Amino acid sequence: MWIPLTNCSQQLRLRAKVREKAGQYSIIYDVIEIEFDQYKLAIVSKDDIPVTESYQNVLTCAQLIKYNFDVDDSPPKPL
Repeated sequence: MWIPLTNCSQQLRLRAKVREKAGQYSIIYDVIEIEFDQYKLAIVSKDDIPVTESYQNVLTCAQLIKYNFDVDDSPPKPL
């Protein structure tokens, strides 16, 4: 279930899924690295279509909240 991101330190962890809604598009990212207030995101899918290119983005908590990211609150799948 997707919920609005409001508190990065409590809601984000490694391998968490975050979603960005850009107009009519929906982009899903994995959190692959956390360093202080910076979160490295790797794109997983765009509009439910898996992305084959490796694309990464680093955003701060303030940016994630400003751009209205949602976080998947279901527990991560085991490795």
